[in-house]
Amino acid sequence: MEDKEDIFRIVVQPYTASFDCGSNETLLQGSRRCGLTLFNNCQQGECGKCKVRIREGRVRLGSFMPSALSFEDVQADRTLACRSIPLSNLEIVAELTGWPEERHYSRPEEKFQQ
Repeated sequence: MEDKEDIFRIVVQPYTASFDCGSNETLLQGSRRCGLTLFNNCQQGECGKCKVRIREGRVRLGSFMPSALSFEDVQADRTLACRSIPLSNLEIVAELTGWPEERHYSRPEEKFQQ
């Protein structure tokens, strides 16, 4: 039996854009699936380029290198988009590649084979 995936809304400031992110994917994966790309580099929790600040909400942070995210970063509500899975709706401060329209970016409809 599969676990039901929760879908959370992630608001990205200062862009006033938002995207859907599943409870089984990272913020970086969710943004890409919806057509937005959070600034990133290694995608493995090693470089810190995808660091974002959480204004509201909670995430589960996976493994990462201490050089990518310091204790001070965590105390200041920063996390790594490539290693953070949402546990609730979020408002984050992040850098995107490009400047998106001020709107919600939904997940594309998945096509299932029968």
